[in-house]
Amino acid sequence: MLFRKSLIHELSWMALAVFSVLLLMVLTTQVVKLMGQASVGVLASSAVWALMGFAAVRYLPVLMSLMLFVSVLAVLTRLWRDHEMVIWFASGMSIRSFLRPVLEFALPVVILIGALSLYGWPWALGKGDVFRQQSMARQETTQVSPGVFRESSGADRVYFVEDFTGEHANGRNVFVQLRKDNQVSVILAERGGMTVDANSERWLWLGNGRLYRGTPGQADYETVRFEKAQLRIDANERPISSPSTRASDTLTLLNSHDPEHQAELAWRIAIPISALILSLMAIPLAFFNPRGGRSLNLLYAVALYFLYYNCININQAWIADGRVPVWLGMWPLHLIAAAATAALFAWRSRLRMG
Repeated sequence: MLFRKSLIHELSWMALAVFSVLLLMVLTTQVVKLMGQASVGVLASSAVWALMGFAAVRYLPVLMSLMLFVSVLAVLTRLWRDHEMVIWFASGMSIRSFLRPVLEFALPVVILIGALSLYGWPWALGKGDVFRQQSMARQETTQVSPGVFRESSGADRVYFVEDFTGEHANGRNVFVQLRKDNQVSVILAERGGMTVDANSERWLWLGNGRLYRGTPGQADYETVRFEKAQLRIDANERPISSPSTRASDTLTLLNSHDPEHQAELAWRIAIPISALILSLMAIPLAFFNPRGGRSLNLLYAVALYFLYYNCININQAWIADGRVPVWLGMWPLHLIAAAATAALFAWRSRLRMG
């Protein structure tokens, strides 16, 4: 009981510390990336923090899998380095005795990883894409700001209203420039304002103005005087008709026979399975030999971890391309990893006092 409690307690604290560091690294990277996109107009500035939250949910399965592997590896490496393993082995324990407490610690996390991989991952991707599009649409519809020249995200429109606030029905001295098919249209109106129709589409109405249309460099400009006119502010808030495979929900993937969909499903299932196998593989990989250097076992462990996950990604691409049968999926890869784990346990059992 003391062995089980002390090991799970240390694993839990180590997992909390590792997860905090990994999450902070991901969030920092995402903030820099999203801020860069917002600075060049690819992303609405108001969407940065929300998209960072969706990105955090999206990366949680992989982060938690890495957390399990690093936590088990770090704790058991410390036990070897501080010679506590010798004490446990002298009291009748073996390398296989660590299986039960590690499984008790890892299984709840693996179940959570499976739920996030199958449901949280596509939800975060889908919601993130929709929120990104809607935030850009809202930014497009709020380009008309009082006293400021604003350019649309497509760089084809420029708006200016002298004292339009959005709380009143009209403003004064409205300027609009449109570019389409190598032609430039300039609208000058004494009055203007925003209206919303029954389809929730926004329109800029203009009163008592002139329209100048022509091709730059040519003198044949067309002039039109109008009493009233309306200009649609393209919101583009349309639902996504064909969502990407990565954002498709798991039930859709299960009912699909498309190899690309089946490859995505195999990847989602592979994440929790690989997390469980790697957490068990970390037990024999944590073997510490002072003669071999302080970090030699860590180099082997990190190499195996990235090899496993790279093989998962490669296998996903092969399934999508039809090189690997859908029914075979990634199960041979998992079986090889499980067999390698069993071989490592057998090898370390013979060297447990080394």
